[in-house]
Parts: sequence; C-alpha cells; structure tokens
Amino acid sequence: MLALGVAAAALAAGGPGGPVFGYGAYPREARAIGFCALYAGSVARYRSCLVEHALQLVIASGDPADELPRIDRYVHSLHGWLENNCHLLMHAVGRRYGRAEHVTLSSLLHVLPRSNDPGCSAGFAHGLLTYLGPQIERLGPKGAAADCERAPTRYQRYSCIHGLGHAYARLFLDAIMPALAACSRLGPANAPDCAQGVFHDYWIALSGLDSAKRPQDPVTDPRALCGGQPARFVLPCWYRAFLEHPPRRPVRTSRDVLAVCSGLRSLQRTGCVVGASLILSSDPFAQLAQCRRLRGADADACVRGVRVPAIAGYPLAGKLSLIRGCAGFARDAQRGCYTWLGKALNVVDNGTFAARGCPRLRYAATRRDCLAGARSYEGALVTFS
Repeated sequence: MLALGVAAAALAAGGPGGPVFGYGAYPREARAIGFCALYAGSVARYRSCLVEHALQLVIASGDPADELPRIDRYVHSLHGWLENNCHLLMHAVGRRYGRAEHVTLSSLLHVLPRSNDPGCSAGFAHGLLTYLGPQIERLGPKGAAADCERAPTRYQRYSCIHGLGHAYARLFLDAIMPALAACSRLGPANAPDCAQGVFHDYWIALSGLDSAKRPQDPVTDPRALCGGQPARFVLPCWYRAFLEHPPRRPVRTSRDVLAVCSGLRSLQRTGCVVGASLILSSDPFAQLAQCRRLRGADADACVRGVRVPAIAGYPLAGKLSLIRGCAGFARDAQRGCYTWLGKALNVVDNGTFAARGCPRLRYAATRRDCLAGARSYEGALVTFS
C-alpha cells in the first residue's frame, strides 16, 4: 500500500492545481523527493532516499530558511505517509545539514525555516539544534534560551526551545534525569517546553527511530514513566507518548480516549487524555468533533491535544471556524475550549489572533475567554505540536 500510494504521488508530483503528469507547482521538490518512490517497496530504503535527496535539495538551494517552507507545501500537496512522517525524517536532514554546512549557534537564525509549519520545517529545526548540542552545552542555559528568543515568531521561539530538549536528550543518550535538569536551568517559562523535547526524543528512541540510542533499562509504559515525574513535567511526558509509541488499541473516538486512560486520576488522567487526543486524527476539526463529546476536565484536556499548528496557513475564516466549534461543547467545558484555542491560535498567528480573531466571536463571554487565552501566549505552552 505504501509503494502504490507513494508511486502515485510521485507521478502526480505537483502541487495544488498541478498536472496529473509532470512536476506541477513544485518542480525542484518533486524531482528530488518524488524520485524516491522507486524505493517505496522498502520503508528503510525509502526513508534513506528521502533523507539523502532532501539534504541535497536543501544544500543546493543555498537557502534552507526559504526552501523548507517550499518542501512543506509540496509534501502537504501529496498527503499520506510522507506528510505524516516528514517531521521525523527532517530530524536527520537537519543534523546532516548542520554538519555539512558547519552551522554554528551564531548562524542558526539565518538557516532556521521561516515557517510555523510543525511538519518538515519544525523537524529540520529540531535536527539542527540536536547537531548543535555540544555548542549549546558550552553556551549554557541562559545563552541557549537567549538565542531562541531571537527567533522572529512565537511559534519558532517555542520550536527552538523544544529543539533544545532534543539536543539535551541526545547529549545524555536519552537519559531523562540529566536532560530534564538541563531544561530546568532554562527557567520556569521554558523548562516545560524543553522537557517536551526531551520526552519526545525518549519516545522516539524507544521506537528505534531517528538514529536515537535506546536508553538503558528503559521504562516503556507512560503510566509508569509519567507517573514518576514532577508535576510540571507530567503533561510534557504524556504529550507525545502515544504518537511515537501507540497503544495496542487504535484511538479513533472519544470512547477510545476514555478507554486508554481508564483508571487514571487527576494530573495523570489529564496528561493521558491530551496524549490520546493528539493521535485521534491529523485533522484538528475532526479532533475537536470528538473532544466535543467529552465533559469537564476530560474535554479541557482533549482540546489541548488538538493540532492547531496544522491550520497555521489557513485564512482567518478557517481559524475562526475551528474556535467557533467550542460552542458545541457542554457548558462546563466551553470556557476551557475558548481559552486554549485562543492561546494556540494566537501562537500560530504570532500574536495577531487576539486582535483579529477573538473580537469576531459572537458573545461577550466567549470573546473574553478567547482573549484571556490569547494574552497568555508568551508563557510556557507545555503541550503543543
């Protein structure tokens, strides 16, 4: 199925509005990445080809900051396996690019993708930061955080801090305790987002992906691992646990969310519901539709897992359509929905949704909740893709 799907994508190889045959709207990207469909019969060879060809494409462009957003758009035009896996593939591309082009912390901002896309662009950025791990360690936490603060958008600043977590995880061979200690030195505003990068890398390592070294004596059950974390790190621990290490029973509905989190209480249940929500669907509207069936704290937690960055490129009307979906929630869950989505949408809009979006909501109470969330967007995000 993978071979047939990728081969068909390679033949179409265009972007929106492109021809059925030929290279369409993204000719350089289609020639480089579409070629790898020849190896789609083997996931390992296909991954290897994609990493190599994407790396050469980025190097040849001489401008990764602008090339990565083009790769994002091309991959989104294909959908399917590559779209779902581009973030992780680009970890390797970012690391190899950093090594090949001798990237330094002082030059980092010139090569970070000019994009809020959580897929290929964010993966490339995290790979770069992993490569820069030794430099980051020498620079110290204050210097590393200061470099991230120079990024031009709120989402990119978040992604940079998350990437530091990946870097610390690799420096300590995915041993959680020393990596979290390094994150803690970034301060309370950054530590939870850095910790999410640590746990993300840990779950990746357990899956044997991205050249990560499997930790010694690993804890594979998120209930055990996250249950032993300090309160501020519980949600970051759970957030991507199911994404990289899926539960045996697929999570497709709100009932599945409740089933996989059965027996958990308080903060651990919240974390589990957030993590389960993240894998409900790659479509934030479909996720929100399932969250709408929950009540109270479960509904609040479910909304935190909605993949808001997936609609970063939508026009304002599309973003408003998502947050207006909060009106269908039970009364006890509406405030949490409007507050979180107001915050998340303000992040991907780089602080403009508070003025452009929240005032367009119908009722004073929902406008107030949206604005309260939006105005808190500079704080730790804790759960964000």
